[in-house]
Amino acid sequence: MKEEGLVLVTEDDGSLPLGTISSLGLYYHDTQFLSGYSLRINGQAPALLSANTEENYVGAFQLANRPATLEDGTILASQSLSVRRTRFLADGLRERVGILNCNPGKVRLRIELEFDASFQDMFAVRGYRGHARTGEASPVEAIPNGIRFSRLGRDAVRRTTDVTMRPAPDAVAGRTFVLERELGPQEIVTYELAIVPREDGAGAAPAPRDFDEALDALNARYRKFLRGCAEYTTSSESLDEELVLRSALDLRALIDDEDTGLFVTAGIPWYAVPFGRDGIIAAYQTLAWNPDIARGTLRLLAKYQGTKVDTFTEEEPGKIFHELRRGELARLGEIPHRPYYGTVDATPLFVMLFAETVKWTGDRVLWRELLPAAERAITWCDTYGDADHDGYIEYGASPSDLRNHGWKDSANSLSDLNAEPSVLPAALVEAQAYVYAAKRGLADLYALDGDVERAATLRAQAASLAERFERDFWMENEGCYAQALDGNKKQVPAVTSNAGHALWCGIARPDRARRVVERLMAPDMFSGWGVRTLSSTYPTYNPMSYHNGSVWPHDNSIIAQGFVRYGFREEANAIIEVLIEAGKRFPNARVPELFCGFQRDLRFSSRPADYLVSCIPQAWSAGMVFLCLRSLLGLEPDLERRRVLVDPALPVWLDKIEVQHLRAYDSTISFRVRRRGRTVSVTGGGSRVARSTAPAIT
Repeated sequence: MKEEGLVLVTEDDGSLPLGTISSLGLYYHDTQFLSGYSLRINGQAPALLSANTEENYVGAFQLANRPATLEDGTILASQSLSVRRTRFLADGLRERVGILNCNPGKVRLRIELEFDASFQDMFAVRGYRGHARTGEASPVEAIPNGIRFSRLGRDAVRRTTDVTMRPAPDAVAGRTFVLERELGPQEIVTYELAIVPREDGAGAAPAPRDFDEALDALNARYRKFLRGCAEYTTSSESLDEELVLRSALDLRALIDDEDTGLFVTAGIPWYAVPFGRDGIIAAYQTLAWNPDIARGTLRLLAKYQGTKVDTFTEEEPGKIFHELRRGELARLGEIPHRPYYGTVDATPLFVMLFAETVKWTGDRVLWRELLPAAERAITWCDTYGDADHDGYIEYGASPSDLRNHGWKDSANSLSDLNAEPSVLPAALVEAQAYVYAAKRGLADLYALDGDVERAATLRAQAASLAERFERDFWMENEGCYAQALDGNKKQVPAVTSNAGHALWCGIARPDRARRVVERLMAPDMFSGWGVRTLSSTYPTYNPMSYHNGSVWPHDNSIIAQGFVRYGFREEANAIIEVLIEAGKRFPNARVPELFCGFQRDLRFSSRPADYLVSCIPQAWSAGMVFLCLRSLLGLEPDLERRRVLVDPALPVWLDKIEVQHLRAYDSTISFRVRRRGRTVSVTGGGSRVARSTAPAIT
């Protein structure tokens, strides 16, 4: 569970282990403010019957007692007490527990709730680079209705966790609340907990006094957010009520409301913090759903844009960060994530998102405010990003644990035909495409703003890059672009999904685009559930790997839009169809970060095999369905005429898409697309919607 800066990861029954080192807990600013929490009834932890987290932000656990011998010698039968705990995050962890006596006679209960707070940094908890766990045992202080854990960190920040109960516990024994109750038949006892973390007395505000009031306020915040988003309704009820709704709720859960605006954090459990690349792509995917996410994302990234050279954090002037942490180890500078800048692609992606956001919104304030940041990012691409001045941005050896600095950042994601890691520095295929799209997008806006000279310069640079790109990256024998150029300027000859990003960005030559489409849809690349990250014919292929044969939903949504931009609608729809089918088949229709790339067997009604440590929910996976809907509709902004262009191509399994309250150019737009046989009509929208007459890229 996540709400703003709070993240809760527990056992299936909602408990947290006591007396042992565990990565589970209630986290705030990357710190484990609650590390242990046990509920015992007559000395026994109740057994889990079911857990329900379908509401996304509210968890409900149905439990039952285990057999116990009471003080008077009577045996309390198992499953004779109903135990229900309901919890949510709102300025802290709020929980209500109700215990119902289902016995025919009275029962004497001793209810114990034991807590612990380690105040360990998440990186120390997870053993990052062998960081020792720090700090002394937390002293416990009595406060009204409860206890307070506290620790003064090595960073001079005092962190506290207040645990309070209503009604007050009958007794407090160290870290344990005790309630003594006698329940008659069908009688229930209910109590409420508030667990509130603070840093130097600030951070999460005091929890509202009333549980229901706090839950109503949380519900209201969700409703308010969703009212500000475009609503997509299709002829597929399961798509609407499962995948679209779940993805919307997951994105809302992942959002932090920073002082710069909304920002979608990367994923639960360990990456619910700002990531440059992930945030940019999620914001791009959701531009036609909620453009405020893009505005907030751009402003936060610009706030932390690099200003100096720092080899430890890999900061450079103009560079956009990779990951921002706010815990003790980051504050002390013992880890580089303050923020850490070790990524090659976030900087051109920042400019891409900036240009696309202005095109969608017509926001001149944003244009003037962030244009200097965009220009600094372009300068980084042309200088620090291209250290050897060969016209390509690249990355070399890094002092961090990340060997590779593209979105496929695992250590073995870039390998030569002998399965050895490629020589660095490496120029990734998709990173060059991002630079091309960044310069083209910025040039379009300069031209509309009247600066034709700057527009012409950027277009000439983009054209020169495209010419070099075709010369150096094209693999004629494969009909595809190479994954990268290695440190010897030789092609890394892997066929990968990265080549699809060249179509997304428009850098690919049209005649070669057709061959790339055919190559990515070939059996060694297309698993039946999506395009694999790596061809099954390459030496390092493994369908169970992180980046060498798995399928990533966000990657496929980008590839599908790239197909659309070159006019390959049938192939794009094939990808979209299997992504939607896969998404609906995962538990609660929650799309994971990735899944295994095994070939789909159409003889069985199954779903893709899980990648076991995938983030769920994950930002750019939740954003997948909204970019896919945009691709089906062929939505593109037309800033010059301040309208949205629609070029729909609905597949046979979808007859209708209705869009309501799409926000563009200070207006809300509603329209309907309907397919009847081979004819697709667009109605509504007034002057703000027009059928696209422009051809695909030629």
